Amino acid sequence: MSGAEPVLEMRDVGVELAPLGGAARRITSDVDLALHAGRTLALVGESGCGKSVTALAAMNLLAPPLRLGTGHILLRTPGAAPRDLTRLSPAELRAARGGQLGMIFQDPMTALDPAFQVGEQIAESLRAHLGLSRRAAHDRAVELLQLVGIHEPERRVRAYPFQLSGGMRQRVMIAIAVACSPAVLIADEPTTALDVTVQAQILELLRELGARLGMATLLITHDLGVVAENADTVAVMYRGRIVERASAEALFTAPAHPYTRGLLASLPPLDGPRERLRPIPGQVPPAGVADADCPFVARCPEAMPRCLAARPALTAIAPEHEAACFLHATVAA
Repeated sequence: MSGAEPVLEMRDVGVELAPLGGAARRITSDVDLALHAGRTLALVGESGCGKSVTALAAMNLLAPPLRLGTGHILLRTPGAAPRDLTRLSPAELRAARGGQLGMIFQDPMTALDPAFQVGEQIAESLRAHLGLSRRAAHDRAVELLQLVGIHEPERRVRAYPFQLSGGMRQRVMIAIAVACSPAVLIADEPTTALDVTVQAQILELLRELGARLGMATLLITHDLGVVAENADTVAVMYRGRIVERASAEALFTAPAHPYTRGLLASLPPLDGPRERLRPIPGQVPPAGVADADCPFVARCPEAMPRCLAARPALTAIAPEHEAACFLHATVAA
């Protein structure tokens, strides 16, 4: 939803679960996402909707029994032709990850290697992708710890992960992800397991780094408050499909899909009298993409007979606003 070409573009991406000796089952399907330099795209939805799998697919990091079933993932960097990550060799992928692509994994408590000092873990990426000497990589690791707001970086660079708090570990993860000034940063639930104050600090840090480095950021979250504060564009995912995509302003002022409206209605009000929360009835179905009907039909309060007979396509309903819902089919036409 921007005039400039995206730095990272996912086209018709579908992920399959293919257990050994069993039939393959699709987990996500028809996923189209475009990440633009200096902007943040938030991918939101309940747990089990396919957000983290999509993040791994964007990095081409899927491991068996998961695999990429369909689609292309295009990476564009200045002065080079677009590259399809699905067609790169293992060596080319290793060069892209950490170099042009950075990722903050979901759990800071387990993502770092407990056997190595945090400075060594940051320096590893610098030596592999930038060819720095051991001394230069160490000095740059200290600078990165300072950049992400860790006090006494000269001392902390020699610390092991167990010696750091959860918030400090998350800052180390961010330092590793941005060490080589990547064009794309993927942050998968970057504030999981952190208290509210630390969450705010981490999100502010990501905003500052995104602006300073001009990164395109994919923010995976289920927290709509985080989305409102940090995203330029929002894609809403349900049962492995994008069901709505819009600017953050349009999504919060005029949500179009019943699922999006249900997510917003389940939030506690910021002011006014207390009201009972209105959760979406039912649960996200087991992993697997429905083809014959709307993926949300079983929980939708506005379901129609045609919703059981066909799957609505993601359709433009307003400038920079798309929804996959038959309620808007007439408007779109």
